[in-house]
Amino acid sequence: MEWLLGIGGALLLGVVTNLVYDFAKFGGSRLGSRVPVPRVRRASLTVAARAHDVRADGLAPLITWSAARPLVPGTLVTAHRGRVERPHALDAAGWAEEVARQRAAGAAGRTAYISRLTVDHGEHGGARVCEVDIAESDYAECMATTRLGREDPAAARLLRAALDEGLTNFVAVAPPTMVSACVAVRDRLGRLLLLRRSLAVNTFPAQWTVGINETMKYRDEPGAAEDFYGLVRRALEEELGLLPDDVGPAVITWLGWSEPASCYTLVATVRSRLDAAGIDRRREACHSSFEHDMAVWVPFTRRTVSELVEGGTCPDGSRRWSYLAPLVAWEAWRAAQQERA
Repeated sequence: MEWLLGIGGALLLGVVTNLVYDFAKFGGSRLGSRVPVPRVRRASLTVAARAHDVRADGLAPLITWSAARPLVPGTLVTAHRGRVERPHALDAAGWAEEVARQRAAGAAGRTAYISRLTVDHGEHGGARVCEVDIAESDYAECMATTRLGREDPAAARLLRAALDEGLTNFVAVAPPTMVSACVAVRDRLGRLLLLRRSLAVNTFPAQWTVGINETMKYRDEPGAAEDFYGLVRRALEEELGLLPDDVGPAVITWLGWSEPASCYTLVATVRSRLDAAGIDRRREACHSSFEHDMAVWVPFTRRTVSELVEGGTCPDGSRRWSYLAPLVAWEAWRAAQQERA
């Protein structure tokens, strides 16, 4: 008799277990229940991190891309226009004179900036094209734009007034400057790379960045012209020694204007097929290893990213974060959510 009770109890337990499983998985649909099943949301960042406004860091968003409206190489149409001579917002602020001073001081080198930018906002998926004209600038022009935008209140007001007119109008009157790429890098296991800029660099020494930074060069040799994706690829090779086969596709999610640097800034995220140790070995032997004197890999978790966005303590105990760090950390998180969408 006891064995019959044991078998009956086991059967009853199995039935109850299956009912609980079905209800949890199918929301009671197999039971005829109409009780909705709450979906577990992916872990989101803290309230403080989500409330962080990059405009407070001097960053003005121009375009953002999402999983529903991604930027991919096939929707980016780039034209290279060479030198573009036109009036711009800083003509009245002594820009030409400042360029002459920068050239006299030895500033030289070909750089590039955006002279036209249009986005098709049509609802048809095939119409989501981003058209970008890249014009040639030089380092003296970049330095003149940066110095006036940062140190001359009248020039800063002119640039802000142009920004208030919207993307198309701003790009039409922005002075020659540069395009800077910030690339968040994750290793094969998903860890996020943080770097401390060395004392050998001219800009923002001893500050911590999320990933790497590189500026666009203007090249007119056949096959050498850079678009956004080409800039990201070169940044990975020069800063970390990573080649295209070492990483997955670059995900570009943000393009805007940086007031601290008076330049265009784009943010991309890549995930490497190498682990942290392998990337570190490449970085130590690459072209631009002198630009950083410390590298730390951190877990890519809700807590870590929230602390980065909120400006927590740096790995060396300081709080010397680059003004770009919150933006890049946030965009890396957003890119990861897009991967899972």
